[in-house]
Amino acid sequence: MFSFDDNRKIGIGLTILGVAFTFLGILLFFDRAFLALGDLAFLTGLCFILGLQKTARFFFKKEKAVGSAFFFFGFVLVLYGWPLIGFLIQIYGVWKLFSAFLPNVVQAVKMSPIGWIFNLPGFKQVGDWIYDQRR
Repeated sequence: MFSFDDNRKIGIGLTILGVAFTFLGILLFFDRAFLALGDLAFLTGLCFILGLQKTARFFFKKEKAVGSAFFFFGFVLVLYGWPLIGFLIQIYGVWKLFSAFLPNVVQAVKMSPIGWIFNLPGFKQVGDWIYDQRR
């Protein structure tokens, strides 16, 4: 079984909380408070999981500059009061930041107990497209 220290446990909890707040913000028609709380909780959770230096190194790598700029610019737009546009810009930033990692996630989910989701129409095509984007 996996052994996590307390910082990683807190980080996983904050990251899940961030995803939940973001999802709730989307459900409530792009409520800017929930979207902002989701972003803050997600970033704080990432800092707890990876550590502050590794998180900063991840976001400020030269090849991740475009994704980071879009993510943080979208966050600023959400805070400023344009949650829909800010969220869409953030989604593009997240895609640019994590697109190299997504094929691994898709493959892991396919091999998990909920892998049947990728046999459903629509999900299968999206999963295959993401998996084929491997570098």
